[in-house]
Amino acid sequence: MPSPETSRRYAVFSDVDGTLVHYPKQLQPDGVGGEGEGITADDGMLYLPPSRTGTRGVISHRTLRLCSLLRNGGASDGKQGSKANVPFILISGMRTTTLFQRLPFLPRADAYVSESGGRIFYPRPILGEGADATDGLVDGAVIQPQLYPGISGADSAPFALVEDVHWRGQMSKPTAAGADGHDNEISIEQRQGKLWDFARTLMNRGYTLDTLGYATAFRVNRKHQRAELAEQFDAFIEKCARREDIPKELGCSTNLGCVDVYPTMSGKRNCADYLAKRFLGKADGNGDMVSLKSHAFCLCDDDNDIEMALACRAAYLPGITSESIGELASNSQAAGTFIVTEDTSKGIVETRATEAALEKVLNEVR
Repeated sequence: MPSPETSRRYAVFSDVDGTLVHYPKQLQPDGVGGEGEGITADDGMLYLPPSRTGTRGVISHRTLRLCSLLRNGGASDGKQGSKANVPFILISGMRTTTLFQRLPFLPRADAYVSESGGRIFYPRPILGEGADATDGLVDGAVIQPQLYPGISGADSAPFALVEDVHWRGQMSKPTAAGADGHDNEISIEQRQGKLWDFARTLMNRGYTLDTLGYATAFRVNRKHQRAELAEQFDAFIEKCARREDIPKELGCSTNLGCVDVYPTMSGKRNCADYLAKRFLGKADGNGDMVSLKSHAFCLCDDDNDIEMALACRAAYLPGITSESIGELASNSQAAGTFIVTEDTSKGIVETRATEAALEKVLNEVR
């Protein structure tokens, strides 16, 4: 009889940018050699469309295949493997509109999370006309996955999106983000909710906020601030990290040098905990209570992943993108809770380091 440890089901959470998707220098607007030089069409990469700022990411075909293998319990044909399927969740700080644009290029998952945990979407098969209405169905969202070598029939099928209406209801409380952020026609000045009250406070202090495509969060980007505030931005980040001058109903994290602000009930860790219990139940088949520490692994790379990473059984890092997460990885590497797969001496960087991380997670959940 298998031991409780080997028979336990796990959930896997993965960040996107810097973890699954990478940004080779030669593909960026300021890249040496110009766009695309040195990367060919048959290099085993799937190219994401350029962002609003012109940056362009890639995800390797092998990363996509490994994610599918992981999700299907070790089976490579899209069918269930020898073990139960592993819930695989993409969890990102990106705005929801960006997530929708990128979904055709990202691994098929059991849930997709945007806005640092503020919004949750589940894939659903396309149903014909006359099908019963579904609460939370995203109007007009039909995702057609990009094809890559080895994609299964199940992963290549188009799908619709259904938002988690319970989670949305929690985020829409007046003490959180309120409901107004879901309507782009309502200006920041008119939105109700603690999140937007604080947004207006920052705007009155001269900060420029990034709210486009966000319903449950906003971003403060150093690059968008006037010279005086940009020079003091490190101090602003430190104050946010210490939760100074932040309302108790709100949380914040740094991501790629920006500050994301969102309700305290949101955040990647809280969202991951909610989804782990949704997919695995409050207790597993052995009678053990489901928790991130006992039932979840994550892949990540940046400061906004730290709380989730510390809460999980183990965190796998394809690379280090911040000083603070680098220190955590150095201090906990021996304990096996933060595992860095990058090895520059062997050329295991970026997509190759991601593939190495996925292989390690796959070995853990098999």
